Amino acid sequence: MKPRRFKVNQEGVHGLEAFIDDRGEMRHIRQVLRLKVGAAVVLFDGAGKEYPAVISHIAADKISFKLFPGISLSTAESPLKIILGVGLLKAAKFDWLMQKITELGVAEIIPFASEHVVPQWEGEKNRSRKLRWEKIVSESAKQCQRTRVPRIHFPCSFAAALNKEFEKTLKFFLWEREKTGALEDAFREAASSIYVLVGPEGGFSEQEALRAQQAGFRPIRLGPRILRAETAGVAIVCLLQFLLGDLN
Repeated sequence: MKPRRFKVNQEGVHGLEAFIDDRGEMRHIRQVLRLKVGAAVVLFDGAGKEYPAVISHIAADKISFKLFPGISLSTAESPLKIILGVGLLKAAKFDWLMQKITELGVAEIIPFASEHVVPQWEGEKNRSRKLRWEKIVSESAKQCQRTRVPRIHFPCSFAAALNKEFEKTLKFFLWEREKTGALEDAFREAASSIYVLVGPEGGFSEQEALRAQQAGFRPIRLGPRILRAETAGVAIVCLLQFLLGDLN
């Protein structure tokens, strides 16, 4: 049986010792799995490193670990950096999408509000939702043995999503009305980083599509059928990983 994996904050790693004080992870270790001192585990920091370890002490406020010399770098991370901009969806659909695209290897997630977005989350609600998404992607990364937890940007406007800059990154947006932007043609050139926008449940408006193209995004379509927003998000990540990443 493979050792269980747990998320550790980078600040919690000191030389050959580490600790976890997150209540959720502590509850999982103590009450769900009932692991004891001496149990072998693997810790990952969410930034690309993982550490074989054993539990050295269990206290009420934290669980301590002894790390083995050397750092193991996981091979579960894709060589392709996928940045996915997603129009805000209803809570349950967006939560599901966060989980699945994390499993598929997305590097960054940019939630945005656009013309056809139904839920209008602002201020405190945005902050609480972001915290929930961060928990979802952290749990998903742990489950699928990733060492990097996707970065979730604070929800922004469509204009702000268009203006985000990433070095040496190809930019695309999914648009069901596009007639000539075939997927196989769009990704003939090699790339190590791609930023793609997926619209909300109502898709992008004509004006938004024009603004996206003016900002340097190329339109592409995913075949003749109209997909749900969350389906389109999963589909484009799968295709990108197959064409340019590590699913081929």
